[in-house]
Amino acid sequence: MFSAASSDTPSGVLLSVVAIIVGLASYAAYRTLSPGRPLASLPPGPRPLPLIGNLLDLPRSHPWVKFSEWGDIYGGIVHVSSLGQSIIILNEPKYAIDMLDKKGALYGDRPTLVMGGQLVGWDQSPALIPFGDQWSEYRRLFSHFMGTKAKVDAYNPILHEETNVYLKHILATPMTGSSTRDSMPFAGGLILQLAYGYRASDPGGKGLIKLADDAMEGFSEAITPNAFLVDVLPIRQSPSYCEVVVVPIMTPIVRYVPYWFPGAAWKHKAKLYHDSLQEMLRAPFELVKRQMAAGVARPSFTQNHLDGPPLTPDQERVVQWAAAGIYGAGIECLFLGLTRHTAEQGIAQAELDAVLGHDCLPTLADRERLPYCEALYLEIMRRYTFNPLGLAHVAREDDVHDGVFIPKGSIIVPNNWCACLSARRLQAPLTTAPQARFLGTAKQYDPRKYLFGYGRRCTPRADTIRASGVHLADASMWLACLSILAVFNVAPPMKDGERVVPPANFTNSGISHPEPFECVVRPRNTGSEKLVHGLPGNF
Repeated sequence: MFSAASSDTPSGVLLSVVAIIVGLASYAAYRTLSPGRPLASLPPGPRPLPLIGNLLDLPRSHPWVKFSEWGDIYGGIVHVSSLGQSIIILNEPKYAIDMLDKKGALYGDRPTLVMGGQLVGWDQSPALIPFGDQWSEYRRLFSHFMGTKAKVDAYNPILHEETNVYLKHILATPMTGSSTRDSMPFAGGLILQLAYGYRASDPGGKGLIKLADDAMEGFSEAITPNAFLVDVLPIRQSPSYCEVVVVPIMTPIVRYVPYWFPGAAWKHKAKLYHDSLQEMLRAPFELVKRQMAAGVARPSFTQNHLDGPPLTPDQERVVQWAAAGIYGAGIECLFLGLTRHTAEQGIAQAELDAVLGHDCLPTLADRERLPYCEALYLEIMRRYTFNPLGLAHVAREDDVHDGVFIPKGSIIVPNNWCACLSARRLQAPLTTAPQARFLGTAKQYDPRKYLFGYGRRCTPRADTIRASGVHLADASMWLACLSILAVFNVAPPMKDGERVVPPANFTNSGISHPEPFECVVRPRNTGSEKLVHGLPGNF
């Protein structure tokens, strides 16, 4: 007969140890193999600390650079955490495309931004609003406005008109100082026409452009990662036990500190940016309503959607936000690139002269006939990107992608800067080489696929709208770039008989602009000057 071994005997101790090991192994197997449990590990990343995770590792300035360094160490998908919030950094464009575009229904949500969203108010914008009825209404309005390429092409005359006005502005206000951004109203003038049917030359037009620029500056700063303490202690997208205890306590403490409290300067910024945003939404919208009542409103996005039965205040608010969502940026990066690369500029101008003749402006119909100009445009877009981090997404459910586990509620950050400038991906990424990268058989990945944003936002129809919006942004930037090349020389300033090439330094903000730099922009010759003087349009 067998008798149970006493736990005091060596054999009893051994049996107890074996039982514990078997029990732990069985529990681990159950946790691993039970339904809903991932059969994959989190992506690699820097080692987290207990409770706070990688909070102290997260960079406060130019985060795309640190994210790229992590990519060199850990690979294309990096995981970090902050107070239990999983953050997934995508340092390879193929991961961003595969996850945010091809799995758009799974990764289409936006994170909760306390500063830029809840306090300033951008959480109701088309770019940041989560899925729901209001987002569906934005999609419907955009579909009516630019849901197909044919609808977007109908706005080509406006693109050419605003480009002509911009060239005249440059000629009248030569850029010889360091205030290049203040001298570049192209995007604002174009959007003012498309969204509201108003020209910069109309009474108050320049004030409306400045209003939009100020609001966008506030947006850019407010969404900068880790720029404000109220976002360092965020409301987690899918909270665990730790955040249930810690974050809902800490976030209100930070958010509701009084204005006079030391370190609360961000609260003054939040109010300033909020007021600027509300005025940007209100002023041009009310202008269109007054013009429609007087029978003088030009066709525009806003006029089109107000031309019908009276709208409720909520419906008007949706149209206001949708109109404000039509905005572009990046033209100053073009000037920085041309200033730093005059040799490539000369080759592009030679191609323009050979294909179009001297003193002639390009049109969008000429695009396929100008391959080197196209390559230079793409190379400047790659080398001097204005969008180093794409807007963050949120995983709506657990996912396993390329063998790694992406938890539900993870914030997904596409690192465009790494995609454009990583030595791990590109040969000599800081060298400007349009012909080698974008002509011939060994073409590089088209930077437009990630610089203009990701995500289908759930439906194929929405993907069509996004593609049309990308076409509009790309067409307007290309036309401005090639038109400037056709009639102007852009060069560094001369000091003590030598050209002083400006550094390629960028601001630390969500939409990163070149820091102020000096350049000299002059007509290529007297024929170019005469051509610009003769263009239609007023600035």
